[in-house]
Amino acid sequence: MAKNPTELLTQQYGNLVPTARLKDGKPRSILFDATKCIGCRHCVQACKDWNDHPRTTLYELSSTNWITMEPPVLEGLSPLWARNSCMHCDFPACAAVCPVEAITKYEEGPVVINQETCIGCEYCIHACPWDVITKDDITSKASKCTMCSDRLSEDKQPFCVQACPVGALDFGLSKEIADKAAQQADAVGGYLYGDKEAGGGNVVYVLKDKRESYGVRNVSQEKFPKHKIPPTLMLKDLFTPRCGIPGKLRALYLAIIHPKRLIYRYFS
Repeated sequence: MAKNPTELLTQQYGNLVPTARLKDGKPRSILFDATKCIGCRHCVQACKDWNDHPRTTLYELSSTNWITMEPPVLEGLSPLWARNSCMHCDFPACAAVCPVEAITKYEEGPVVINQETCIGCEYCIHACPWDVITKDDITSKASKCTMCSDRLSEDKQPFCVQACPVGALDFGLSKEIADKAAQQADAVGGYLYGDKEAGGGNVVYVLKDKRESYGVRNVSQEKFPKHKIPPTLMLKDLFTPRCGIPGKLRALYLAIIHPKRLIYRYFS
């Protein structure tokens, strides 16, 4: 039986990333086909509606806006559109740097931030190679797309996929989505994006023009890429109770039982 990505990850990195199961352990993926997208932002609004976010800030990522369409202009004013949101990495650096295990990689694909556990340290924000994690101004917690993990646990597709009126979004078992993506890329003379960047993940794009034309991130294929957490921030956390005493105690305990995370956080 083929191993799923998180089983391989656990074998290779031990307890560097917390993993769990939502339903059946079968990896699922989102396919975004830029050759079909019309920039209508139905997916953006659907995400807001499902997560009870206000219908504001459509053009930039925030704690209440987990998807943007690039470029940030009105519908009809661009010939090309690209999706900007969490890529749900197989090797999530955000989860690896989190000192309190607030981020989990689920076997079914989603990378999810537990709002109750998050202490607002901002490490994940700096570590994400896609720059898609933001901080809530009110709760001071990190926030991003969950891949509708609540819906996946009920065997439903992400709400953004359901809302797309032109079939630019698709969802299914990762193997099937990978095959569909490859076939569509061949059909339009395009290429895939997200299948290898940062070690790959559970969101893949079909692009046709140059990557720069879509405004997508230039991310290497390195698994667990070097993070960008400011050393001054980590030093501050060593000597001040910035994120609260309970958070520091939990971080200390986890650093002792999972030293690989501490090594990655301070020396990667």
